[in-house]
Amino acid sequence: MRIGLALLFFLVLQLSVRGQQTPQYSHYVFNQFQLNPAVAGSKPCLDLRFGFRNQWAGFGEGPKTQFGSIHSAVGRKSEKATNWHGLGVKFETDQAARFRQSMVAIAYAYHFQMSREMYASVGLFVGFNQYRLDLTNALVAPNDPVLDEFQQNNLLVPDITPGFWMHNEDFFLGVSVKHIMGNTLLESTGDDDVPAEAKLRPHFNLTSGKAYEMSKTVNFIPSLRVSYVSAAPLAFDVNAFVDFDNTLALGLGYRNGDALIGMFKLNFAKHFSLGYAYDFTISDMSTVSNSTHEVILGIIACPSKSGGRHTPCAAYD
Repeated sequence: MRIGLALLFFLVLQLSVRGQQTPQYSHYVFNQFQLNPAVAGSKPCLDLRFGFRNQWAGFGEGPKTQFGSIHSAVGRKSEKATNWHGLGVKFETDQAARFRQSMVAIAYAYHFQMSREMYASVGLFVGFNQYRLDLTNALVAPNDPVLDEFQQNNLLVPDITPGFWMHNEDFFLGVSVKHIMGNTLLESTGDDDVPAEAKLRPHFNLTSGKAYEMSKTVNFIPSLRVSYVSAAPLAFDVNAFVDFDNTLALGLGYRNGDALIGMFKLNFAKHFSLGYAYDFTISDMSTVSNSTHEVILGIIACPSKSGGRHTPCAAYD
């Protein structure tokens, strides 16, 4: 029993070994709604994103994340509207070794005009996280009632994420807090050999960026993402893109103590965008694998009255 509880606790918290209890994203500028519910409906088009991230490629126990989202504006009659609503849905599945985390959430956002050129919104994700432990063919003590019970039952917990978003044609700033409810995954047993409890800690996330016009067709877009969770070091990503005629963007990034990142984004066939990020690992995990791959496909469908094409913000999309 004691061995089983200790193993269970380790597996439940193995995502924390990576410094976070949530999946990591390198192409965050191209994936803002996955992080922040207030982004829902921020453009007058139906926006779909689907992606896959293979962290520490070649290492069989490394995290693999599949994700997707769809959101749209509601009640926005034109791009000059001063207030409107946004609705959306997102999903996320993260598999690390024998531990699987899945989530689905719906989003609502209210958008309003702050000044002549600046818009803002507040939003909320409401959904569920599911945790599952798969011990098939694992070498563990037989007939352990704790492990048997956890393996046969999915752990389902509610989750709420509030967010704030503000932007204009060349700037964005977003703040969100995931796992704000601080749900407990494993209760204290009173056993000295097992840590007190396993809890989901609130994750504070900030993203910001600005586009600088270098010429009529070229923009330089630096951006920053800062993530904070108690009992873990402050994490930040610094990225910089050069965007050519809103068609091809090439970028480099750095994640403190973890990776150097190369990225690109290509807009094609009027409605489609493809993003790719390659992380070159510089942490101790480089002895196991020095590469991570992330791919995102975006589909933007605008109303026919707009010509079928949306002109994205220079700083994000």
